[in-house]
Amino acid sequence: MKRNRLSTYIVGFDQTVFYSYLLLCLIGLIVMVDITSVQSSMAYFYRHLIFLAISATATIFILYFFDLPKLRFTNTWLVYIAIFMLIWVLVKGSTIKGATRQLNFGLFSFQPSFFARIAMVFFFANVLEKKQQLLRDTKNILNFPQNFPELTILSIVVFGLIFVGKHLSAIIIGGMTLVGMLFYAGIRKRILLIIMGIGLITGILIITQGDSFRMQRMRTYKKYSLFFPERDLSDSGDADYQVRESLTALTSGGLLGTGMSRGRAKHYYLPEARTDYVYTIIGEETGYLGAMLVFLLHSTLFFAALKMAEKQEDLYLKLLAAGMAMNVYCNVLVNTGVAMSILPPTGNTLPFISYGGSALLMDSIAVGVILNISARRRVL
Repeated sequence: MKRNRLSTYIVGFDQTVFYSYLLLCLIGLIVMVDITSVQSSMAYFYRHLIFLAISATATIFILYFFDLPKLRFTNTWLVYIAIFMLIWVLVKGSTIKGATRQLNFGLFSFQPSFFARIAMVFFFANVLEKKQQLLRDTKNILNFPQNFPELTILSIVVFGLIFVGKHLSAIIIGGMTLVGMLFYAGIRKRILLIIMGIGLITGILIITQGDSFRMQRMRTYKKYSLFFPERDLSDSGDADYQVRESLTALTSGGLLGTGMSRGRAKHYYLPEARTDYVYTIIGEETGYLGAMLVFLLHSTLFFAALKMAEKQEDLYLKLLAAGMAMNVYCNVLVNTGVAMSILPPTGNTLPFISYGGSALLMDSIAVGVILNISARRRVL
């Protein structure tokens, strides 16, 4: 059926994705009220509320008014816009804690790396659909750059600019998403393993040969990770503070949590309580059950989106829906993994819950795209 909003109207869409998104946003509001209510100002909550209103509006607008197949011609331009913004942020952006990630526009700021991740999903879906047979026929890793020069070059440019801005978590999540899309599109497994190996080696070199703070984070991870049972905590210092407080808060939550009135970490014990470690606050105050509920809602959204993607006859829409779902879920895995010290510490937000306008808007746009693809339409 031709997808033309002038001749069709929406009669339904994926309810599981939609209600999972709404519940997660509602939990995010409750958590923001909880955290900001014990601090000096409610300004962060009001700003989060405004960000959420804008993001939810964007989700609904994309659901009802976007014709994604007709907009395919813009996919390459989205990547060019992302590259321009990533260069702009390096020239004019503000530097916070040594990283240059965001552009300030008076009352609000924007992190182009979040937009770049979304743009790359659109771009990969477009190229992989057009070259589906070539992807399956590519038998050697040396042929991949030759057969897919646009994916190779633009990925290096985008991730290179993000790296210069010192936003390593965006590279990790973006890389996981694009590798997932290659797997979903049917790339040969041995080529995928080589690409993953190249990424892993590059990451090790960045950590060991790059800025000293990254190596310090790895030492902290080794000290507190569950994967290193024999560890010496006698020399714990300021560098370990955030990880140590996160684990202390999570373990104190137990099965049912301490309750919001008795939560300790939000009282400035955990510096990034609103953003990077919001999952810790949930785990401390609502316990294992509350933390698992949030994780299960994210997982429900992800697997419902994948199930819906499998039903699509249009390969482009199938890849796009899967890519958007992976983009959100990889973020969830990294954030929750860091909170529990399963992964090394890195700064990233928890989708739909953490404070942060750029991340909330881009993740909501991803949900809007998924809902648009899932929509059932009827001819007028």
